[in-house]
Amino acid sequence: MIFALRDAFAELQDELARFNQQWLAHVVKANVYDVPLNNNGLAPKLIPVTHYEGEEASQKAALAFQTLHFQPNQHPATAYRLAGWIGIDCDLQKEIDLVNQKKDELKRLMLAIPERERNKTTRQALPNVSVLQCYRHLVQWSPAPECLYFSWAGATPSSVHVSRADVEAQLERSRKNRPDQFTPSEWENIINLQKQQLAEVPPEIPLIYRWRKAPHPRIMAYNKGQKSNAGRIVPANLPVFVVINSQQETPKVYGLEDFDMSQHIRETPRADSALLSPVIESIGLYAQIKANKKVLINEQELHEGATTRNNEWQRKPLDE
Repeated sequence: MIFALRDAFAELQDELARFNQQWLAHVVKANVYDVPLNNNGLAPKLIPVTHYEGEEASQKAALAFQTLHFQPNQHPATAYRLAGWIGIDCDLQKEIDLVNQKKDELKRLMLAIPERERNKTTRQALPNVSVLQCYRHLVQWSPAPECLYFSWAGATPSSVHVSRADVEAQLERSRKNRPDQFTPSEWENIINLQKQQLAEVPPEIPLIYRWRKAPHPRIMAYNKGQKSNAGRIVPANLPVFVVINSQQETPKVYGLEDFDMSQHIRETPRADSALLSPVIESIGLYAQIKANKKVLINEQELHEGATTRNNEWQRKPLDE
């Protein structure tokens, strides 16, 4: 399986290289919106956006399509993203389908590995490769929509029960993924302190991960009078191709702006039916203490920063 994964990954790289040689010759307009890499896996309160256009945007897009490895100082629970759109003068759907086919073949191989062995096998076969960056499909819209609207997507705080063994395993994995801002001794002390905090929770108390997924950009294609957005809103992980046959078909674009968490705060905190006592707040781990719904200790503190359904924050997605 290791050799099969490596072969499929090499085929994907080759197909992406061929595709970059094809689409760059057909660009009529290009705009991309660069955001900083996330180096700690937590949801930032502010995300600055840098706008590029023209040839510079095209070159950044070509590099983004082939960025399948983790970048320096990129947290392993996060993905590299480059939002944007590329106007082209011909239909490249067949070429895009070939790229997406190679992505799907690699994904099928990975999902065929038993879940308990999947992470280890993938790391052995493809060290430092981000599977999320490999999976993401390329998208083309034709005919061109009248309007392209970029925005930030998010969700309400999420929570899931977790076993003590799983938390201990995660802490051990974190020990090997030291962020650059910490020295080896500092990081070792942090992990040891977190393990001590976990050990202080009585074994009969349920543990819960409570997190906000990191905000991420999305793009919506819109035509006047359309009755449904089905298939017209996609994650803006990579630039979207738009076929433009004439100057009149160039869509009106509302670009991606800086993200500010304060603009996505819920005015009314969500009420829970259980008390949550912090265990390791930096990774979103809480102890669940059942209580009467009317007794909500530190409710405001626990939900400070709760967000609307249209934006999200994150500790570490359990399924990524």
